[in-house]
Amino acid sequence: MLVLGSKFIAWVAYAATEQDAEAVLNERQRRYPDATHHCWAYRVGRPGALLERFSDAGEPSGTAGRPIADALRHAGLENAVCVVTRYVGGTKLGTGGLARAYADVAAAVIGEAALVERTVAQVVAIDFDHERTGPLFRALDEFGLHLQPGTYDARGHGTVRVPVSQVGELQRRLQELARTGIDLTMGEMVIV
Repeated sequence: MLVLGSKFIAWVAYAATEQDAEAVLNERQRRYPDATHHCWAYRVGRPGALLERFSDAGEPSGTAGRPIADALRHAGLENAVCVVTRYVGGTKLGTGGLARAYADVAAAVIGEAALVERTVAQVVAIDFDHERTGPLFRALDEFGLHLQPGTYDARGHGTVRVPVSQVGELQRRLQELARTGIDLTMGEMVIV
């Protein structure tokens, strides 16, 4: 995108961790080594533990990184990084013009991106008596869940990934069965 002679190139990508986001930034810097600025923002992590960082990368304070982060936030994106590369040229934009340009370019690339929705899930370990296998599997089927491949063993142990929105309801349902040989242990949160 050209804005009063300055060329802006934006990129948005999936990033689950700070390292993922930094890898995207490093790749963009390698691809455009002669650019004047590589401004960026990312939002990574899980709900409740979301980490947000941004950088003006030499532009006047608050004119690049924050507008890019605002665009990510406004779009509701998490686990995403946006890098806007700028080649300075033409008319000076001023601080207001820079902030608008970075915000507009970030919003445009986000609007054109093919977004992938991911689900935050809780890993739940289930220990059960073999005579409860049928009722347990029927209860899991009610929620569209299945024991994770490779986690089920002959002793009656397995794990399931439960969307966070269903954890409470599944716990209530399985508590009915728990009195008869099913134990649940809540594990880590994962993004699936």
